[in-house]
Amino acid sequence: MSEFVKYQDIDHVRIIRIDRPDKKNAVNDEMLIRISNLIEEVDGNSAIKCVIITSITDKIFSSGYDISSENEDTKENILKVNIIDYSPTENSFQRMSRILRNSEKITIAAINGDIYGGTLEILLNCDFRFFSEDSIFSIPPVKLGIVYNYYGIRNFINKIGVLNTRKIFLTGDKFNSKEAKEMGVVDFVSKNISILDDSIEFSKKFVSHAPLSISSIKKSINAVEENQQIKNEVYDEIKASILKAINSDDYLEGQKAFKEKRKPNFSGK
Repeated sequence: MSEFVKYQDIDHVRIIRIDRPDKKNAVNDEMLIRISNLIEEVDGNSAIKCVIITSITDKIFSSGYDISSENEDTKENILKVNIIDYSPTENSFQRMSRILRNSEKITIAAINGDIYGGTLEILLNCDFRFFSEDSIFSIPPVKLGIVYNYYGIRNFINKIGVLNTRKIFLTGDKFNSKEAKEMGVVDFVSKNISILDDSIEFSKKFVSHAPLSISSIKKSINAVEENQQIKNEVYDEIKASILKAINSDDYLEGQKAFKEKRKPNFSGK
């Protein structure tokens, strides 16, 4: 059980909070597993209609996946996350994304602070997303010398389209709440102080809705998104490019620069 994840059930809602301020709410495998279990266990609870994921802090919702952790900052873990057929088992990213998509409940992200990297990828799988008006988001792998997994990029394309995905991933820029809504990254923008209340109020819409109807509609939407295949030879090219990047000098430079809190000097080698 992760000490960095808290939850409470209030009326018809389970509220899950990320609570790791000393690491800017960077998530690790243990935290993702705990959140996934908390979502999964309410599927059989008829009293709970919605799940809301938010943060204890209101400055940084999450700085992404904890690549600074000694236990996780290894090529082995990077390969597990980014190469589709590298491991026969789901990694924590894939599992939480699947559970969010397949949950019988309405899932809502109340993103009450800046959000980066893989955490945003996961929360794209929520049915609805609120974003605080003063916050920003960014997907920075190109600035860190790391790669990004095919399923994650496909998820962005499914949700916000090719053009917006290209802009977000290739620039590594920071985008504000207005841009986030225009791109479709989020559905609603709220004031920082009221985002959780707004999310809870929105969740009341679903209290009287038919649970089986909600579940069936979600399955149909998921089926369209998930039944997209790529040819083996195309995937082989993607896999080769990932391996090349992970085994490069730039990968090592990106990791070193991140730990030393400086701008990396990439050579393309």
